[in-house]
Amino acid sequence: MPNFPIIDTHLHIWDIERLKYSAFDGHKLFGRSYHIEDFQEDSAQLDIEAMVFVECYADFSPTGGQYIEEIEFVEESAKRDPRIKGIVPMAPLEWGARVKPLLSQMKKQHPTVKGIRRIMEFESDPRALTLSKEFIEGVNLLNEFGWHFEINVNFSQMDIIREFVQHIPYVPMILDHCGKPGIREGAIEQYRADIRDLAQHPNMWIKLSDLPPYADPLNWTDKDLLPYIDATIEHFGFDRTIYAGDWPICLQATSLTRWVETLDRAFEGASEVERRNFYRNNANSFYRLGL
Repeated sequence: MPNFPIIDTHLHIWDIERLKYSAFDGHKLFGRSYHIEDFQEDSAQLDIEAMVFVECYADFSPTGGQYIEEIEFVEESAKRDPRIKGIVPMAPLEWGARVKPLLSQMKKQHPTVKGIRRIMEFESDPRALTLSKEFIEGVNLLNEFGWHFEINVNFSQMDIIREFVQHIPYVPMILDHCGKPGIREGAIEQYRADIRDLAQHPNMWIKLSDLPPYADPLNWTDKDLLPYIDATIEHFGFDRTIYAGDWPICLQATSLTRWVETLDRAFEGASEVERRNFYRNNANSFYRLGL
């Protein structure tokens, strides 16, 4: 375990009685509410200084969604656990310039908003959305607000992201969960090529989080993950790689404690400065937490 407090940059909490999450309907693990108190219990063995909430794919439509309502839910949760220092909500960036009033409302009324995530992974045509003129315009708008963009795709869609980032020269971006690499599929060479390309963009960061579900969720070992962890550090270094837990999604394959222990073993040869950057300092800087 780290001998210093860490920052968890990927916390999910949701309330199925308050907001609608159709993606979780009937799911044996996620078809219930997860509150901040549940996270406190599951993370009790870790010394966590701060957390960043990331949106939970609450239902939306082409004309609107539960964007503000989800922020308000998290703000209320932060009153019960003030370690929640940042919020990354969803916003319909595919509206292009028309999304600006919504972003302005978030900026003015909800100062803990740090950036936007718009999941592309589950779209019927992720390429059409991600590379559309309007979506690119919406993402580039984030520069006016001092915000970053959070990328959520899987390994089969990384070619889209390699093209997409060429259109986003200034907005800081972070790739969630290492782009959900094809660990089960043995796609390590593809992973190396993808992140080698992405790392060439200085405004691109990567979140080392929740790899076990993409291996064998029930039988994964350090050996399965290590090539992907090593490749991540090789290309992004300890200066642009950020720790995250992805609770409770991680529970499909691991506890938070086991995930941190796995990373500790992977980084046995890292310096104290490198470990502090990975577990804390990079997050503080990228998410502008002021800690």
